[in-house]
Amino acid sequence: MPVFIVTLSERQLLSDRVNFQVEAETAEAAGQLVLDATADEPNESGLRPVRLPDGQKTVLEPGDVDGNEVSVSVRPVDQPDAVATQIGACWHLDLSAPEARRLLPVLTGAIVDEDDPVTRALCARLARQVANLAQ
Repeated sequence: MPVFIVTLSERQLLSDRVNFQVEAETAEAAGQLVLDATADEPNESGLRPVRLPDGQKTVLEPGDVDGNEVSVSVRPVDQPDAVATQIGACWHLDLSAPEARRLLPVLTGAIVDEDDPVTRALCARLARQVANLAQ
């Protein structure tokens, strides 16, 4: 059976993510197995437990992320740069450092609606995340 690298993420920019190696018939099956093993909501400690049937386990620190913002990106283990499938509610922005360095000045120079504090906050968060990826 093929082996896949499944990246489980709670945030759109992959700032809170974990990787698993999963054996499954298809990339979709590997991704769904990890999603099914992820708790819908954080526990009393504020952590979201993940426990795969083969014994792999970890926790994610969800912060203020809703349960429907969990997603997976699945890659063949022998082709780690080739995304086979993505499943879930999040859009993954998984930039390389050179790509992030090219995007950062564009984002920094973008005109933001100053009357909308939500837009400003989201753009500032995106800029911080892209700056971290650019390092």
